[in-house]
Amino acid sequence: MENLAKQLTIKYAFLQSAYWISQCTIYSYAAVYLQFKSFNNMQIGIVLALAAILSVIIQPVIAAFADKTKKFSLRHIVMVLMVIVFLLAFLLYILPDSFLLTAAIYVLIGAASFTLNPLFNSMALEYLNLGIPVNYGLARGTGSISFAVMSYLLGNLVDRFGAGILLLVFLICYCFTILSAVLFRVRLPESMVSADLNPLSRVSVTQETESDTKDAAPAGIFSFFMKYRKLTLFLIGIAMIFYSHSLINTYLINIMDNVGGNSSDMGISLSIAAALELPAMAGFIYILKKINCSRLVKISAFFFLIKVIVTWLAPDVLMVHASQAFQILSYAILIPASVYYVNSIVEDRDKVKGQAMLGVASVGIAGTTANITGGKILDTLGVSPMLMLGTIVTAMGVIIVCLTTERSALKAG
Repeated sequence: MENLAKQLTIKYAFLQSAYWISQCTIYSYAAVYLQFKSFNNMQIGIVLALAAILSVIIQPVIAAFADKTKKFSLRHIVMVLMVIVFLLAFLLYILPDSFLLTAAIYVLIGAASFTLNPLFNSMALEYLNLGIPVNYGLARGTGSISFAVMSYLLGNLVDRFGAGILLLVFLICYCFTILSAVLFRVRLPESMVSADLNPLSRVSVTQETESDTKDAAPAGIFSFFMKYRKLTLFLIGIAMIFYSHSLINTYLINIMDNVGGNSSDMGISLSIAAALELPAMAGFIYILKKINCSRLVKISAFFFLIKVIVTWLAPDVLMVHASQAFQILSYAILIPASVYYVNSIVEDRDKVKGQAMLGVASVGIAGTTANITGGKILDTLGVSPMLMLGTIVTAMGVIIVCLTTERSALKAG
């Protein structure tokens, strides 16, 4: 079992690393690329918001399908989405410049990419739920350090070759992302491939069996929210907390410009934040042995607020860099804590949907509102009012999360 867990952790780390390297290119540098394509801040906000809105629509649909289907593995669903993303990016690369075409394809790429993240979480959690101790935090932390390296490299590449290099880099990186999904499978012991462990048929293993037992049907989208009402309020709080996170990530180039920085400074700042995620995520399973998930969620939510306040008040590039240090206690803790937390409070038949709803809140809803309002405020009022609004919304989110987090959450033994 230990050897199996190690194999899966290594493969999952490869998957996370490849995904976050590509996400760094297509999403974190989206404003840089779209400005290069003559989009203004409001138009950039609309494009990214539409991507988030579309992901809000398709994530629950795909999650519901994944929860119900016995024919297709989760890995196969993920691979289909990946191929779609690659083909769309290739079209964007070879087709002539067109404002509407660029916007439409970027929306579709963003929506599919956002949808993949919660599905990746579910791929690891299916193994965890079967008792195979995949180290999710370590693998996710490896993704963060890969993101950090890529952020630094991209900042320098853009300064040297211009933003036109970004799409080519993305296509190259995404080949490795697809390869990592292909490789994410193992041969399980015969004792684990049984009717009692039918979920294995959905985890991309080499053996596939059909259960003779009939599980209760997974909840539909609306019934899911009615069934998990407190979780629904919790997800609203998460969306509000991630509002400021989305603002900072999308418009970091504008924040840097406001304090005298450039694309290279932006790359350094992103690298600092991502690099600091590794120790917290890698050590999360050990932190969980000391502090239960519900408390970790509340603590990390509070540090989201501290981070946006420091960013808002930052007078220079150095202080913006310093604000990123709070990533280790905010994003780096909340990501694994929220994944484990949601997994612990929803029933088995709703687990993929639960992770999808977490993605909808943290990326879809937060990204939509942040990108639309952020772009509008930037073009009319500037950076400081945008970050002030982010601070207010995040503060409200922290209160909601603290009031709605279940006390009986997971704590590792």
